[in-house]
Amino acid sequence: MPDIVLPQDWPGTGTPVPSRRSFWLREALAREGDDGRTPPLEGSASCDVCVIGGGYTGLWTALEILDRAPGTDVLLVEADVCGGGASGANAGFLMPLWGRFESLLALSRDREEARRLGEESARAVEEILSFVDLHGLDVEYRRASWLWAATSPAQRDAWLGVLDALEKAGVEPLREVSVAESRRLAGTDRHFGGIVDPGSATLQPALLARGLRRVALERGVRVHEGTPVVRLATVRGGTRVTTPRAAVTAERVVLAVNAWAGRIEGLGRRMVTLASDTLVTAPAPRLLAESGWDGATAVTDARRRLNYYRTTPDGRLVFGKGGTGVSRTGESTLWGPPRRPAEVRRQFEMVLPRLAGLPVEAAWTAPVEYTPTALPFAGRLDTVPGVVYAAGYSGDGLAASRMMARVVTSLVLGVRDEWSTSALTRIPDPSFPPEPLRAVGAGAVMSALRAVEARQDAGRPVPAPVRAVASLEGVVGGH
Repeated sequence: MPDIVLPQDWPGTGTPVPSRRSFWLREALAREGDDGRTPPLEGSASCDVCVIGGGYTGLWTALEILDRAPGTDVLLVEADVCGGGASGANAGFLMPLWGRFESLLALSRDREEARRLGEESARAVEEILSFVDLHGLDVEYRRASWLWAATSPAQRDAWLGVLDALEKAGVEPLREVSVAESRRLAGTDRHFGGIVDPGSATLQPALLARGLRRVALERGVRVHEGTPVVRLATVRGGTRVTTPRAAVTAERVVLAVNAWAGRIEGLGRRMVTLASDTLVTAPAPRLLAESGWDGATAVTDARRRLNYYRTTPDGRLVFGKGGTGVSRTGESTLWGPPRRPAEVRRQFEMVLPRLAGLPVEAAWTAPVEYTPTALPFAGRLDTVPGVVYAAGYSGDGLAASRMMARVVTSLVLGVRDEWSTSALTRIPDPSFPPEPLRAVGAGAVMSALRAVEARQDAGRPVPAPVRAVASLEGVVGGH
């Protein structure tokens, strides 16, 4: 009987304990209270589709299945609470994939398909906001342009390849801005130009995840939180999903577990899991206003270990940095306090010196799984082919999860359409070496990138050997 016995530190023991949850999730759960509607699953159960994972991908997929196949019996199990993973810990940037257009083009091998996926990602942003409005979900969203900025002279013109590829594809969703305008948009003198996407937004990510949970329950999805999965097996009639206290027999299964997917079969060779540190300051709306930042712009910079920053409606600053840690052998995720808090604080004070005195109210680290393509992918598990998965968001999962729900739903329903045949079903080659070489190699690249950043920020030249190691592709990258 083909099966997969999942690692003991897979979702369940591997999820963040309540004291390590993100500021967003703690805030969302405090507002909501315990409604008692999603108890751990016990005993035996059966369903048409079992969704494993209660984050954006799992919840959007459950709802998409019901939209396209009304009457389908969908059961969703989540090891922690819905939104307990990256969906409740990310920075809340809701943005299209235009900044990754070169990656879309390389993956699609077809300009029209790349353009279509870019347009679908822009449509996903609007669909998510319309969904929020339709269901009356308070997710604190604001329309906000996304600025891809240079925060050192060395990063200037990093976006020219994207602009050229977009122009050749006949679309111009991004606008280049001057040094002066890039500085005005976020109230800092540390910007050296950039490009702007006006079709973006920001929101409170855990409130969206918990809102999706509410709608899924209203639509009839059976949701069971606190229910980790320990085994997947092919059985007569479908797939058996085993949990510590229950067994589910499903005709089809969706695996939507984000960074934990790296512990399954050959998926780990197709991604590397890195830590991303995020901090949230105390509210200071007056100081933000005095700095000239009106909150209508969310920023990521052009370094490989990118900085990202935005404000919240109540006047907080959100600042984070990618690539602050590497998942080592035996680790399934990276949760807890920030891995490199001093570095994050230094970057914060360098990029936004007018806000340097803001006290930090909360800080955490969360995992991001990067793929060689910098794009997510979907497919079927080789060992248990009744299981369809999506993984590899590479830091841009908020809008992309809406698209991947369509891909996964088409695969689950056996529909041949523009989603099941899209470039997002092209599984990356196993580019990364097996552990422990993968973690060692990623660690070496991270060290080189830190050295490059320090020298570039100080205006100093980068030695050729350091530059060579830092330039290795596929380990980490921004846009």
